[in-house]
Amino acid sequence: MIKIYLGCLLMLVMVLGSCKKCNEKDCMNGASCNLINNEAVCACKVLYQGDRCDIETRAIFVGIYNGTPIVTVNGIGLQGVSTEYSLEKNGEDISNFKISSTDPSDSTKYFCKLTSDTDFVIENVVVAGDDKTISGSGTISPTNFRISGTISQIQNEQTEFRTFVISASK
Repeated sequence: MIKIYLGCLLMLVMVLGSCKKCNEKDCMNGASCNLINNEAVCACKVLYQGDRCDIETRAIFVGIYNGTPIVTVNGIGLQGVSTEYSLEKNGEDISNFKISSTDPSDSTKYFCKLTSDTDFVIENVVVAGDDKTISGSGTISPTNFRISGTISQIQNEQTEFRTFVISASK
């Protein structure tokens, strides 16, 4: 009987100790706390990272990237000039960010939305003085991004389609 009592007491101490470790971990942004090898570990929701899930994923992507756009017209790939791109947060929504050229003569801005920690879609593109529709998607990491998509533009009453790829690295 004493063994059963001591066993129950030991289990109670272990359970209460486990809860205390998870409470001390203080996971943030809706993350759950799990005990792995008797250590409290936060399981972050998508778009959050860090030991306590206190870092927005998009924040680690902010910075200057260098890359060269390639546009394909009628099956012919035309390589652009090496360009610096600035990636920055866009608004309060943790999934939104903006990519734009640091060259003042290039006003193109890609407004993007993360769909996972590494994938995004282009939601809107602003090109000053142009009547283009640009759509696409891409992948991103802390050191590089890649966008690919389609450009459609009406010229001489016909719609012209082009594809593009931008690969850039920090």
